[in-house]
Amino acid sequence: MTPKSAIGVLLWSAGHLVNALALLAAGMYVLFCVAWLHAPLLDVLRLTATMVLPIVGLAWLVRWGGRRLWKPVPANPPSPARRLLLAVAGVAVAVACGSNIRAGVRDYQCSVDRSRHAIGTRTDGVMHVCATDLDRYDIGFQSLARATRKLAFTPVDLTHTPFAQFEPLGGRAEDVTDVRSRLYRGFRMPDGHRVTLFEHDMSADGSRSWRDPKDEPERINGLPARLVVMETSSGQAVSVLSWFEGRRMYELWVDANVIHVPLRERLFALAASLPRAVPACPNEPARPPMRFDAHGNPVDEPMPQVLTQAQVDAMVVGSKRPCK
Repeated sequence: MTPKSAIGVLLWSAGHLVNALALLAAGMYVLFCVAWLHAPLLDVLRLTATMVLPIVGLAWLVRWGGRRLWKPVPANPPSPARRLLLAVAGVAVAVACGSNIRAGVRDYQCSVDRSRHAIGTRTDGVMHVCATDLDRYDIGFQSLARATRKLAFTPVDLTHTPFAQFEPLGGRAEDVTDVRSRLYRGFRMPDGHRVTLFEHDMSADGSRSWRDPKDEPERINGLPARLVVMETSSGQAVSVLSWFEGRRMYELWVDANVIHVPLRERLFALAASLPRAVPACPNEPARPPMRFDAHGNPVDEPMPQVLTQAQVDAMVVGSKRPCK
C-alpha cells in the first residue's frame, strides 16, 4: 500500500469513528436531557441535530477525501437523486453551522453582560438572566398517572382549588437517591399562560434545605416565601414563587413577568389555595438543629465514629431510612 493510500484509509476510518462517537454522544445527551432534566423531546432533538450536523458534515468531508486518496475516482457521475440528497444535506449542515454561530455569539454577549453585572442583577424587582438560565423551567410532562406511579408521598389534592379549572398538561417525577420524592404538575391557564406546581417531600428522602429569612419577605398563609422574577433581553420571562410548609417544599412557576403582567395576586392566590400537605413520614426522627459558619452557610454534621448497619443502609439506600 502506498503512503497516499495509507493516508486515505486513515482519513476514511477517522471519519467513521467521528460519526460513531458523535452519534453516541448525541444519544447520551438526549437521554440525559429528557430523563434527568425533563426537557421536551422535540426541543431536545432539534437542539441535538443542530449540534451534531456540523460534526457529521465534517466527518463526511474527511471520509470523502480519504476515499479519494485510497481509491480511484469513479468514472460514473453520481445520480440526480444522490446529487439532490447531497445538496439537501449540505444546506442542512450550513443552517446548523449558522445556528451554532448565532447561539455562540449570543452566549458570548451574555457572558460579557454578566461580567459587567448587567446579568443576574435586579432592576425594579426583575432579575435579568440569559436565555439558557430559563431552560430549567421548561419541563417535558408525561401522563400524570405515569408520573405518580411509585411516588413516595401523597401530593396535595387540587380538586377544590383553582387548579381544577385549568387544563392539565401532565406531570413528571424525580428521585432523590432512590426515593421518588419530587413531583411537577403542569397546567395551562385560560389566558394561555403555563403554570407549574413543584412539590418536594423531604420527609420521604431525609434531605434538608435552608434559606436565609432575609430572602423570604413574602407570606403565603403566614409562611415565609420568596418571589423571583427572571427575564431575558428578548422578553422571555419566568416568575417563581417558593416556600416551605413543614417538610414539604413548594415552587409555583408561571411563564410571565408577574410584575409587568397582572398575575402577581393570582399567583399568590393559587399558592394560598393549596390544602395542608400530609408528610410521607409524619413521625420522622428528629435531627439536630442546623449549624452555620461565620458566613451564614450551613455546616454538615460530623460523621459519627460508630455506625450501626441500619444507619449504613439508610445512608446508602434512602428508602431504608427509618420512619418511626
